[in-house]
Amino acid sequence: MLPLTQRLKEILLRDHIVSASDMGRALKEQKDVGGELSSILLKLKLISEDQLSVALSESLHIPIINLASLKIDPSLLKLVPRSMAEAYRLVPISKIGDQMTVAMADPLNVFALDNVRAVTGMFLSAVVARPGDIKASIDRLYSADTKTSLAEILKDIKEAEDLELVKEAGGMDKKEVESLSQEAPIITLTTTIIQQAIAAKASDVFIEPLEKSLRIRYRVDGLIREIDRMAKTLHFPVVSRIKVISNLDIAEHRLPQDGRFRVSTSTGKEVDFRVNVLPTALGEKIVLRVLDKSLEMLDIDKLGFEPDSLSRLKECCQKPHGMILACGPTGSGKTTTLYAILKHIDSPGKNIITVEDPVEFQIKGFNQVNIHPEVGLTFPSALRSILRQDPDIILIGEIRDPDTLDIAVKAALTGHLVASSLHTTTAAGSITRMINMGIEPFLICSSVIAVVAQRLIRRVCPKCREVYTLPKEGIAQFRVNQLMPQHNMTFYRPKGCEKCFNTGYQGRVGITETLVLTSKVRELILARASEMEVKACAREQGMKTMREDAVLKACRGLTSLEEVVRLTVTD
Repeated sequence: MLPLTQRLKEILLRDHIVSASDMGRALKEQKDVGGELSSILLKLKLISEDQLSVALSESLHIPIINLASLKIDPSLLKLVPRSMAEAYRLVPISKIGDQMTVAMADPLNVFALDNVRAVTGMFLSAVVARPGDIKASIDRLYSADTKTSLAEILKDIKEAEDLELVKEAGGMDKKEVESLSQEAPIITLTTTIIQQAIAAKASDVFIEPLEKSLRIRYRVDGLIREIDRMAKTLHFPVVSRIKVISNLDIAEHRLPQDGRFRVSTSTGKEVDFRVNVLPTALGEKIVLRVLDKSLEMLDIDKLGFEPDSLSRLKECCQKPHGMILACGPTGSGKTTTLYAILKHIDSPGKNIITVEDPVEFQIKGFNQVNIHPEVGLTFPSALRSILRQDPDIILIGEIRDPDTLDIAVKAALTGHLVASSLHTTTAAGSITRMINMGIEPFLICSSVIAVVAQRLIRRVCPKCREVYTLPKEGIAQFRVNQLMPQHNMTFYRPKGCEKCFNTGYQGRVGITETLVLTSKVRELILARASEMEVKACAREQGMKTMREDAVLKACRGLTSLEEVVRLTVTD
């Protein structure tokens, strides 16, 4: 009998679902990157999911199951958490002894079957179901509430007396810790925390030991929200599990550690997590930074720039050499903006090198360097080596010290386009900061092309927002008539609904101020003018401040004036 993949290939070619040339392209891709043929055919959009289901049914000699007509025991849903069912597109449908049958969109996905087997501890057999039926069944059978799902897992762990597995770190050797982190309930709990963070569109996950409990919190749209508190005895196994999947030292509890891991969502999108472990007085605290690899976020046209600011920035990007700086606090989207600039000007004829701590977005075609200070690979040492690699464009993750700034300025002066970030609150303030770090004003004028200062402001929820008319006092305070003379003074305020978790906001958009170093601005910098004088001159030259940019966003119904006041200062 032919192997499954060969049978699938023959059926697709026989029924003219995939042409011979397209099949050859898919097989070449499989040879180059590995993976299942079925997944590659879907990835290359050579076949629909329904067509694949029919072909798999014939090649496996299994009829397609109608999930709507099946009565599924609710106890089965406790064995496979919703996050895993969505990630691997499967539904458990029956169980006899230690044998469980699952309906899958792609029964050839061996990776999914192995992971479900590890979590459930059962032997699996797979049948075929249509992807649409699986999604509908998951929505119907599982509860969508994050807190409830975590609470149910914790209840199951307690009922199964799995808590007795948990011991203090000091009483276990490395093998025991590894064994504990592979226990099915701990894998389920950790996977649920991670998958629900992705579903909630969190930017950070906080796993924090308290005196008598373990606290789980997500940062969503810039604000931290508590998700659950659980028994303190679960702290050690959860931390150990995250260390295992991040390839960190599970036996080290005294020093901070950094790592990363990657997971796949139900839609097939890959999401990276950057891990930081910090020893505290009450135990190790873990913060996971969620790094969405979607390149849609790296489109400069979708970052929220006003048309005038965007055109000025794009013009600066096309210059052959100089420095472009992105400024703002941690989590304000500086790195995303810098990568969007690089993606905008990227071409096969350009040599782009980045040096970061650590690399956040891994992008094809970019040469990306992770710094390692513990072995002597710092920003200055990496940059000195990079300059010998004949780069056209250099991205420096962050300018932290005078040495890095000095090399960056010299690189910009010697024919390279340099993009980097700086921790200042305003665009004009970055000029003062560079002078304070020891760079002469004439070097700043010769090297810096533009400075972008930015924040991320919350979008008002489109489903529940309330409309109101701004009174005269507000019109004068926010200078709405000057910024948008044709506006009808209609604004929106947050209300709160299920979709936005009763916060009134959903998602974020960038607010920016783009300082382009014109001849007049350069004259002021050479004269060592104050930050306010530079800002005033830049405004005369057409720069919109962050407050003005935020008010324009509110005029367009993207955010509320309450958010404008919370996040920006008056000019």
